[in-house]
Amino acid sequence: MAVVFVAAYLALGLGFLDSILPPPSSDLVAHPYLRYYLPLMLVLGVLLFSRPIRNIRWASLIGLAVGVLATYYVRVLLPTLSSTILIVVFLIATVAVYTLLRFVEDILEFIGTVLAFPPIAVAIGLVSIYFGILIATSFP
Repeated sequence: MAVVFVAAYLALGLGFLDSILPPPSSDLVAHPYLRYYLPLMLVLGVLLFSRPIRNIRWASLIGLAVGVLATYYVRVLLPTLSSTILIVVFLIATVAVYTLLRFVEDILEFIGTVLAFPPIAVAIGLVSIYFGILIATSFP
């Protein structure tokens, strides 16, 4: 996850951590290979991060949380509603969010599966090593 964060931070030129951390050197940001290497770091970060994340059912957890919050807010806004209506609100909110997020989970799982396919993973690794050597040898 740190690889993805650092790559996005440098690639997008975000400066919200400049007060905590020193800004990156201008040589690093202006390096000619950086525009190729940072997207590669993002792909590597997604590849490394997607493997353990796949085992957690995010859609279920977030759907349940949204269902509980929706029921709570409906109860706060309309305190005279019966329990049956609140149960229906909970079910509708939970199923709607779960369906949407399950679709997103499936897309991310497909991307992770494609990136984890051994020939693709080896190619990404070799390109990473190549760019790492290029960057290491070009700095004095």
